[in-house]
Amino acid sequence: MDELIDVLDEKTGEKTGKVILKSVAHRNGNWHAAIHILIVNKDKSKTLLQKRSDCKDLYPSTWDIAVGGHIGSGENDIDSAKRELEEELGIKVDDKDLCRLEIVKEQLNSGGVVSNEFVSVFVVYADIDIADIKLQVDEVAEVKWCTYDELKKLMDSGKLFPHVREYEILKEILN
Repeated sequence: MDELIDVLDEKTGEKTGKVILKSVAHRNGNWHAAIHILIVNKDKSKTLLQKRSDCKDLYPSTWDIAVGGHIGSGENDIDSAKRELEEELGIKVDDKDLCRLEIVKEQLNSGGVVSNEFVSVFVVYADIDIADIKLQVDEVAEVKWCTYDELKKLMDSGKLFPHVREYEILKEILN
């Protein structure tokens, strides 16, 4: 889905005042803001992963962190995170459930998509039954819980979206 996003300064991550379509940003490599949400069960033994839909432009049918998305123009990262959690997985959370860990500067280039992002990375600690998750089918094909060892196997096999810093964070969190 195409949406309006704010263009950010490449060095500072501050808004430039320019607003463009996400598709334009991905074609031209404009810097923009995104969110990633790591979902970890309460005993910190597993993380929730999503398998991206095969219709996605970037890394289709690849395993990925639980939730990711773009921050819409004029939106803040917390509101975006709550919106994306509900849209992609049908999960509602309060602001207090979202723990902002850091902002990661990420550059990806694959299949004609140039994704230059300042990403607000959050973690949510929750024991979620997969049967209760409502997938946004045009975005997410399936979800599963996995241990760090299982995550590492997916990394080594090349079947995991290349969010390097997020996986380092998960290595620190997971038992």
